[in-house]
Amino acid sequence: MKIGFFSDTYKPQKNGVATALYFQKKTLEEEGHEVHLFIPYIPKILPEKNVYQLFSITFPFQKEHRIATPFSVKYDLYLNNLKLDVIHTHTPFSLGIFGAYEAKKRKIPLIHTYHTLLTEYAYYIWDHFPEMVKKCMITEKRAKDIAIWISRFYCNLCDTVIAPSTKIKKLLINFGVKKPIEIIPNGLDLRNFHPIDKKVAREKLNLPIDAYILLFVGRLGKEKNIEFLLKVMNKLKNYPKIYLLIVGDNPDKRVKNNLKEEAKKLNIEDRVIFTGYLDYHKVIEAYYSSDIFVFSSLTETQGLVVLEALTAGLPVIALEDEAIADFVKDEINGFLIPFKTSNIEESIILFSNKVIELLENHNLYKKLSENAINSAQNFSVQKINKRLLDLYNNLVKEYNIKNA
Repeated sequence: MKIGFFSDTYKPQKNGVATALYFQKKTLEEEGHEVHLFIPYIPKILPEKNVYQLFSITFPFQKEHRIATPFSVKYDLYLNNLKLDVIHTHTPFSLGIFGAYEAKKRKIPLIHTYHTLLTEYAYYIWDHFPEMVKKCMITEKRAKDIAIWISRFYCNLCDTVIAPSTKIKKLLINFGVKKPIEIIPNGLDLRNFHPIDKKVAREKLNLPIDAYILLFVGRLGKEKNIEFLLKVMNKLKNYPKIYLLIVGDNPDKRVKNNLKEEAKKLNIEDRVIFTGYLDYHKVIEAYYSSDIFVFSSLTETQGLVVLEALTAGLPVIALEDEAIADFVKDEINGFLIPFKTSNIEESIILFSNKVIELLENHNLYKKLSENAINSAQNFSVQKINKRLLDLYNNLVKEYNIKNA
């Protein structure tokens, strides 16, 4: 099958969409399919077969991201010769617009994966353009309404929308999306995960050998709620061997500096380690060097890093969120902690108590760790690809009948 992917992000950019897309393309090609990927021009990208870069500029308030022109005469002509069977977009913006145009023009199926919960990223406008917000009288509600409109409008252009989790399917229906919605999570290439001795992994990352390490992996952004984890660490002051390892960064250095300052105020700065961005193989080493994966974000569409942690055998302690609950089962492979904005302190206490419980109950830890590895097997990218291909083939058949 000839498949066209259109995305605003790809490796070497470090985010869940770029990672998922890379493994999806790679494994589909291993299975004999032809995948053509259209992305913005990304500096330092390594040459790769069937990856096409369109002219792009830096995104205004996320400098690690770029936004491409939503049309290219060169690639419009090039697509005439490709004769794609389906187009699958991974963004509603620039390249997503180009992908939708090409699918409609060529009368082939258009599929879209809704990777990012746009309504939860409106705060970037306030943080970076306060004067514009003031002059244009953009309220938080108005910004979220615009995000909902974009989501609804784009999804309703498609033949089928893929939601990575139950949570996102429900939200899209509430947004007013009328097109069929399939729940297909992003998969992992489990072949990348080879158990590493914990001591060896810690030596490679220069981590304390005798520590009990809680791990967070992700972008350092307000939406990830990392301050919550610092407050959990504050509750664990009587356990000096517990460390928090934070893997990830933000091009806006103020974000990490603010987190470091908060750790200093709480007098836990000596037990909070910031690594910055790491290459993927180093991130895997971080999983195997750690004891528990901790996650406090409530804005995920899926949370691929949580799935990676389970694959490495880490029990997960996370704030209760429907996107995470699709694969973290309470008291089976981790713990889901109820979160109420009206009583955050209670959630902090519950969260820290579960850390202590796993630290002290070795049998429970072993059970959750084994269950974590077993549960992750259901999310191999090869199994996910089979579901994708079934969807593609069904849509192609429908189009063949329609266009006959």
